[in-house]
Amino acid sequence: MEKLDQVLLQTFIAFFAILILTRILGKQQINQLTFYEYINGITFGSIAANLASDTDQHMALHLAGLIFFGILTGLMAFISMKSRPLRKLIAGEPVIVIQDGKILENNLKKMRYNLDELTSELRSKNVFDIADVELALIEPSGKLSILKYAELIPPTRQDLNIPANSKGLDIEVIMDGKVIYTNLEKMGLDGRWLLNQLEIKGINNIKHVAYASVDANHQLFVDTYEDKIEGLIDISDDFKLPLTMDTIKYGEKDEKS
Repeated sequence: MEKLDQVLLQTFIAFFAILILTRILGKQQINQLTFYEYINGITFGSIAANLASDTDQHMALHLAGLIFFGILTGLMAFISMKSRPLRKLIAGEPVIVIQDGKILENNLKKMRYNLDELTSELRSKNVFDIADVELALIEPSGKLSILKYAELIPPTRQDLNIPANSKGLDIEVIMDGKVIYTNLEKMGLDGRWLLNQLEIKGINNIKHVAYASVDANHQLFVDTYEDKIEGLIDISDDFKLPLTMDTIKYGEKDEKS
């Protein structure tokens, strides 16, 4: 029991030590972390785990190591803010991987990026043709930034002198087939209104709804579990049948029938 009490106490101390240090050092989104910051996070966790689980009376040493590591991290962050060369050395710098619609394969290799990752990132940016990209850069965080050719960038309402009114933030009212009544009440709506709107969209059972939200204009967006999409595209490499002339002819017969 003594060791259990010791582990519980050390876990309590490790938890709040990490909480305090991370609050002091600041926070970023996961996808904004540089490789250096990612490694720092892992090291913090490793030291904290040793602090929480060590029963050999070394708690003070682990706690001192954790605090000292936090001080070093904060010091390096402060110095890198003041020194651009050091910041580039620690965090890295952006690298161009596409220019004038051409992939720069050597730069991709330097960033340990492969073509599958590149095309996946492009698709996530709604870019399906590399020829449309004037410049693409891999940021120090690994995130891909894209600049399309000017003629391919859609005009904004400001460009067209069209007045625009914000529809506000969409509020979730159904999640995983369950109604969030508190959100409905905050918007001055109720379950009866929601059911009527669902019936208008041909939905008679709330359990069929995966997600639904309402905007400031009380417009309802609904996504059901069963998505009826005609001509669904399969881009996987897992071919169900060998691609032969027979399978092509068979497919043509199915389409005609």
